[in-house]
Amino acid sequence: MKSPESLNHEQEPAEIKSLEEFDMEFFQEMEGENGWIALGQDNCLNPQYFTVIGTKGEKLGIVGVYDTEDEKNITHTVVDPKYRGQGLAAKFKQLLMDKLSLPFITLTIDIDNKKSIRAAENLGAIKTSSRQYEDEFHKFRYTYKPVQKNQSK
Repeated sequence: MKSPESLNHEQEPAEIKSLEEFDMEFFQEMEGENGWIALGQDNCLNPQYFTVIGTKGEKLGIVGVYDTEDEKNITHTVVDPKYRGQGLAAKFKQLLMDKLSLPFITLTIDIDNKKSIRAAENLGAIKTSSRQYEDEFHKFRYTYKPVQKNQSK
């Protein structure tokens, strides 16, 4: 019998179709009933969450953004475990930025989450957290601004 992890690697790569209305039930299936989300949090302002839909109609994950008093455009990304390891988190973030016309996003990543840290750095995000922030929140903060393509000929 194959493990769920080995099935992920044999699965056909997922392709993103669109961002659709947020599905809380789907989020809870991935993160559990007590999974953290900015919706309903007093210190999280302007939350906007979406469900990411694949080209075959499958739900690939969720992506959202919110503000706090100190930070803007903080992203929250969860890729369905069935589709992890395909580089989808970065694509979710880019689609979110395009949909909401965001000039940058802020990523806050647990210091122990090595895969997400590596993904942020591969994306070209710049680490902006101070040692004090890292010690207080046990997170690194990154800022990602997409490279502007030269459109002149």
